[in-house]
Amino acid sequence: MKERGFIDNYRKLPIGKYLDIVKLCETEMDDVDRRVKIVAILAGMTEDEVLNLPLTQFTEYSAASRFLDDYCPDNLIPGVSRSYPLGGFVLLPVTDMRKITTAQYIDFQTFSKDKEKNLVEMLSCFLVPRGKEYNDGYDILDVHDAIREEMSVAEVLALLGFFFKSWAASIQTTLTSSVREAMKIEDKETREKMMRKIREYQHSRIGGDG
Repeated sequence: MKERGFIDNYRKLPIGKYLDIVKLCETEMDDVDRRVKIVAILAGMTEDEVLNLPLTQFTEYSAASRFLDDYCPDNLIPGVSRSYPLGGFVLLPVTDMRKITTAQYIDFQTFSKDKEKNLVEMLSCFLVPRGKEYNDGYDILDVHDAIREEMSVAEVLALLGFFFKSWAASIQTTLTSSVREAMKIEDKETREKMMRKIREYQHSRIGGDG
């Protein structure tokens, strides 16, 4: 039987452990060695402890780890919580894009250039400890650790899906407003220059650079 602490689904799998497993899968090694390392991560055991398990128990752990063979469904957790008690913090998600600060925008844009490696850092841009302003009065590295160690893959996907959707809607609203303002410019050359910049930005978003 699997122990209660064994992680056998994406709702229980912390994003930090998931990223460790991703690194393992990118490293060349024997399949059996990789499976031992994965089981050790999911069971919270050392590799030596895994190797000392009865074969039947290791086989059961290995089978239970096969959930990793499939992607985590985007809708496994349907929405965003009002708060996330993690690592001694109560992290509040910024759900109104109009309240995003310039610092949050810049940091998020920087981290999102490499989404695969910076999932935790991206989330920290929009998860602010209760009673604090973004990156003020707390160590954001501690927030990174809290997210990495305690937030599940399913929660991460739900949050990122919400943030990217909200961000896209906010940008589209801004672009639409910019077009309206550009059309009011009487000078033809200035108006066309402004419209050209707007179109270039729209194309950069479609191409994945925005």
